[in-house]
Formats: sequence, structure tokens, C-alpha cells
Amino acid sequence: MRLRWPVYDIPFLKTNFLVSNDAVLHGPLQAACGGRIDGLVKGYVSVTGRLIIGNKAEIKGDVTARSVKVFGKVHGNITCDDMVMVFNTGLVKGDITARIIEVKEGAQVEGVIVKTGDPVAESPLGDETADNLAAEVAAEPVVVVPVRSTDKDKDATNWF
Repeated sequence: MRLRWPVYDIPFLKTNFLVSNDAVLHGPLQAACGGRIDGLVKGYVSVTGRLIIGNKAEIKGDVTARSVKVFGKVHGNITCDDMVMVFNTGLVKGDITARIIEVKEGAQVEGVIVKTGDPVAESPLGDETADNLAAEVAAEPVVVVPVRSTDKDKDATNWF
């Protein structure tokens, strides 16, 4: 008889790890690979690959990885180089910082969401700083002019 293993989102090779449902890990978890956490981790998690936080998982500490999919609970900040996805069963009590952030309907996020971009090269403004520019803009009056809609505008998609 052949045993059937549950199929997860990422294949488990020799370089991936799994923290099972019944496992409780006290202290930091550092791995030079990706993996899945289904148990309790009391400490920060630092992974160089993709990380899946399962439905019954709970992490009490900060999470750093290339990408993270959250189905369980995270009580700490999440920082990713690539993507964070928080699914409808997910709870994040902390800040999320990533290049791509997706929060599904029903997910709970209690913190600040920061979308990072590609590193910005030298500023084309030279010595001008954002504070100086903001002060100049604030000093100028703002005029709002109503615009009449046309038939062309009716076909446009409203993204908000």
C-alpha cells in the first residue's frame, strides 16, 4: 500500500523544512531554504526562500523571507523581498513590508502595510529634499475645477 502525503503549495525537497502541528519551537528559526510552519514558533523566523504559515500555525515574533503566504496567525512584523499573501483565515498583528502585498477578503491585518519598490537611483531633484518641496507646494493655493463627464468617460473603468 502506498502512502499519500498531503500536497502543499511548494514541493518539499531535502532543502525545505516543516514544523508540524504538534511542534512548539522556543527561540529563533533560521533556515537557508523555504518551508512550512504548522505549529507554534515563539521567536523570530528568518528564511531565505518561500514560507507558508499554515491554518493552525502561530508565530510570536518577526518573520523575514523571500515570500510568505499566511493562513494562520503572526504576532509580529513580516518583511519580504518579494510577495506577502494573507488569506481569509490569516491574522497578522504587525506591519507588513513587501514589494507585492495581497490581502484576501476576510483576512485580518492590524498594522501598517508598506509596499516597497525597486531601489531608487540618485534623485533627479539634486539638492532639493522632499520636505522643501512639500513646503513649497503647501504654500501655493489649490484650485479645484469641476469637469463635465463625456460619453467617453462612461466607458472608463473606475478602479476605486
